[in-house]
Order: sequence, then structure tokens, then C-alpha cells
Amino acid sequence: MFRQKNIYRSAFVFVIAVSLLLPGSLPVRANDLVPSADLTGGASVFVFRGSAKRPQERAAFSGGARSAAGKAGYRARLNSQAAAKQKSRAERAKARAAELARARARERNRLRRQSNVLTARGEKQLEEGSIDPAISSFREALKLNANNDEAKAGLSEGLTAKATEQLAAGDELAALPLLEEAALLDPQNQVAFLKLGELHDARNNNNEAIANYAKALEIDPELTAVYLPLGLLYAETGDDVRADEMIAKAEIAGTATTEAKFARAAILKRKGNEDEALALYRSVTVAEPNNGTAFYAIARLHDEAGRGDQALFAYQDALKAEPTLAAAWFDLGVLRYNRGEYDEASNAYLKVLELDPANAKAHAHLASTYRQMERFADANAQYRAANEKGINKDADLYSEWGFCLGKTNEWDKASVRLKSAEELSPTAVDHNNVGWAYYNAARYDKQNNKEDEARQKLELARQSLQRAVEMDANLHPAYMNLGATNNELGEFQAAVDALHRALSLQGDWVIAMNQLGRAYRGAGDLQNAIAQFSRVSTLDANNVFGLYNLGEVYHLTGNKREARRIRDRLKRVDPVFAGRLDDVLSGKVVLDEAKRNIRNKVPRLPGIPF
Repeated sequence: MFRQKNIYRSAFVFVIAVSLLLPGSLPVRANDLVPSADLTGGASVFVFRGSAKRPQERAAFSGGARSAAGKAGYRARLNSQAAAKQKSRAERAKARAAELARARARERNRLRRQSNVLTARGEKQLEEGSIDPAISSFREALKLNANNDEAKAGLSEGLTAKATEQLAAGDELAALPLLEEAALLDPQNQVAFLKLGELHDARNNNNEAIANYAKALEIDPELTAVYLPLGLLYAETGDDVRADEMIAKAEIAGTATTEAKFARAAILKRKGNEDEALALYRSVTVAEPNNGTAFYAIARLHDEAGRGDQALFAYQDALKAEPTLAAAWFDLGVLRYNRGEYDEASNAYLKVLELDPANAKAHAHLASTYRQMERFADANAQYRAANEKGINKDADLYSEWGFCLGKTNEWDKASVRLKSAEELSPTAVDHNNVGWAYYNAARYDKQNNKEDEARQKLELARQSLQRAVEMDANLHPAYMNLGATNNELGEFQAAVDALHRALSLQGDWVIAMNQLGRAYRGAGDLQNAIAQFSRVSTLDANNVFGLYNLGEVYHLTGNKREARRIRDRLKRVDPVFAGRLDDVLSGKVVLDEAKRNIRNKVPRLPGIPF
């Protein structure tokens, strides 16, 4: 629930209604409503998309099967086997060169002879380690004879060798097209496919990695180093049968590692064998007490099963073992947030951002956490960071951000963000919230004597709210906001109609009753205004707005006795508001234009100060 803070210090503290308002509208919960500080009880209603506290999502998790250290280990084996295969292919190239020499003696076609000569030169250059010249020679050979299979194979070798150098230098972008061309030139170049698999694996392109590793293994079944990464990839993509097969082969070949246990545990978990999965993870923590990933895997298993306390302890163990494990900090933040432990959640997300400053989701989660803590300015900064770092087409984020901008009285910015949410998700709720922002922006402009701007924004508010009620005839906050907007526009009968509809959907809703009383008062129907404000003060004897309005309307009708009685009741509830009402009763305040309009419709009685 949002707490009321310093309500008398601001004329624009607004009402927040939070609910799951989907077709078939669930009612807004009363304890999510905060009365505004407007003297007459003017209020508006924001509706969260889904919920004010939608559970946060944990990080993506593959069971810890492919940690950075594990990848480094099997890449070393892959590179070792790849180097051996390249050497073997180079030795075969020598034999090809000898055959080419014999073929040259038999060649009569000049271009073919020249192509063969260039191919032989390329083979020699490749053997000597002159990769770039070798590539040039093979390309020239193919220009002379596009059907020179030996030149194709040699160029494939050269491109693979060049890509290997690029990968060693960390230039994956340069290596990728070289390897793709190498594989196209020689479909039997197992090293090219192996390297392509490694490259896609490093970039988390799982399907491409699987396809290339599998092709390399199909060409050369002796590539035992492929078993483990391929098995882990199969496990990560949910192909448990193939994962089991590859991991078993890796174990037989002696290349299985801790990651293999993680993968088997993930498979067991998917099959519902949680106890066996936990046992495997725990066996890793016994053998490797500093393996934070294993503790993290245990924490995730508990967390996903709803065992929050056990998950919390395991996350803490993971971070003791490996304090820089950002994923564990992230999920610890999620657990803390979902438990309502916002200080601890914010600390966890700040740690994630210290380790991974570009993590847009951590910024978004931290923003939501600050929102729950009512640190709205801090929330706005984090929503902005999340948006700048990649979450830029998310209606929920824009909606929450717009709400927080409203809480810091940045109404024009709030309108922009809520319009973005509306464009991405043009639902009745989003139209309502745009209307809410325009309505409050107009009130803010009025306070600053910008009457023309206020009028324009009220018209925009009415348009949005009209769309909201047209889309969802049961969205009572939209009718409430529409009534409030029409009150501000001075269109009191339209306000009465909208507010009656709101109350037909949400009976005994005191803020709507206050608005309805304002509408009746604006229309000069003071008896119905009294009836509404009396109903408010009956339902909620401590409602300062209902009492204030009731006392003021009694004053307008000339019923001084009742006005003073209400003032005395108000003194017991809120002396500040009672003092303001006393100023009205004593004639110390100047009536605003709306009240002057009321005055003109009320018969002037002796002794009533205007």
C-alpha cells in the first residue's frame, strides 16, 4: 500500500488505484487508494497494468551447465584436437601437391596447368605458415579453374587457419565469414565446422552451435572433444535424450567435467527428480567448496520450488564462495523484492549493476524496488537507465515510469511516458492512465496560472478517458477520472453522469462520492451535493474532504448552524482543515470562479458572506 506523506504540503497529491483490470474487471482494492490534498476532495485514479507489485522474474538459468570456466576447459580441448586435425590435413596436402605435380605433366590445357601451379604454390605457402599469400594463391587458382577441387580444399584450409588466428585474437566478427566460406568450399572440413560451433557457442547461438558441432562429429567421429559441449548444449535446449548420450560419451572419453554433473542435474530436475538433482549439485559443493555456481544452482532449485528460506541461505552461500557472481546477486534481489524486503533487494540490484553496469533488467527491477520504497526520483533515474540500455519497447516499464514521474510532479514527462505505453498497448487501462496524467498536468498548470495550457490538457484527458470507457464499460476508475475531468472543465452534468456510472460499478466509493458532490455543487444542485457529502461523512466519519465540503455547502445554502456543527466535527478530525473551513465561514477567503458560479445560482440569503 502506498502511504500518505505530507498530505497538507502539496495541493497535488493524487489518488492511486491499483488492480488487475482486465476484461471482466476485478475491483480496485480500497487500500490502494490515497486521498488527494485538494481542499474539495478532487481526486484522480491511476491503474497499474496487471498489479502494483507484479512478481519480478529471476535471471535466465540453464542449471549452471555452461559456466565460463567450463567453456574455457572444453575450448582448450577443442583447440587441441582442431590443431591436430589441421596438421593431419596439411600432411595430406603434401600428398596432393605431389599428385598435382604429376598431373601438371599430363595437362595440356594452359589455364588448368596454371591453376594447378598456383594450387601447388598455395599448398607450399600454407605448409610454411604463410596463410595470407596461400589464400591469395588459391583464389587465383580458382579464378583460372573454378572446378579445381584441390584449390577449393586448399582455400578452405587457408581460410580456416586465418579464422583460427582471428579467434585467438578475439575477433569473432572477422572469423565468422571466413569459417562460413571455408565450410562452403569444403563440406568435409571438420575443423571449419568445429570452429563454427565454438564461435556460435561463445555467442550463445545454441542452435547454430549444435548444428556445426554435430556436423564436425559426423565428418570425424574421433573428435571426442565435441562430446561435452554438444551434450551441454543439448541439455540447455531440452533435448535430454541426446544430452545423455553425449555426456555419457564424454565420460567414457575422460573429458566430462563438473559441467556434466550440472547438465545431468538439470535433466533430472526437468524429469521431476529434484532430490537427485540436489544431490548432484551438493556433490559438487563438497568436492569444490568455492564453486559458487553449484550453490547458485541449489538456490535456484529451492527458489523455483517456493522454498524461500532455503533459497536465501543458498544464494548467500553462493556469494560467499563467489562474490562476483552477478546472476546470484540478481536472483537474490528478486527473492528479496518478492518477499517485500525492499532495502535488501535494492542493495542486491546495486551490486549487480556494480558488476554488470549494462544490465538493463537490473535497472528496471531496481526502479520497481525504489517505487515500492516511495523513492520516486530514484526510481525515475533507474527507469531512464533501463530504457537507455535496451528496455525501450515495454509498456509495463513506461506505465510504471509515468506513474513515478507523476509522483514527482513531472506531469508533462509522465504524459509522454504513459502515451508510449498506450501506443505499445492501447488498452482501456492505458487510455485511463494517459487521461490521469493529462488531468493532473492541467491541475498543475492551473496552480501556476497557465489557464490555456490547462484547458488543452483537460480536453486531451477527456478524449483519452472517453476512449477508456468505450473500450471497457466496467472500468470504474476511468469513469471516476472522466467525472473529475468534466468537473474541472465546468461540465457538471457530464460529470454527474460519469460519476453515477462509477458508483454503480463500485458502490460506496467515497472519493467518487466527493467528486459527485462537487459536480452537484457546480451545477447548483446543493441539496444533492449535501446528500453526497453527508453520505461520505457517514461512511467515513474521519473523511476530511467530505466534512469540509459538507460544511462549505451548508454555508452556501445559508445553514450556518449545520455549517458550524460540521466545522466542530472537523476540528476533532483535522484542525488544519477546520481552520480553512472557519475562514470560509467567517468570510476571510476569496471564492474561486467555480464558487462564484455557484453563488450566482443560489438565492442570496441575508447574512451569508460571499
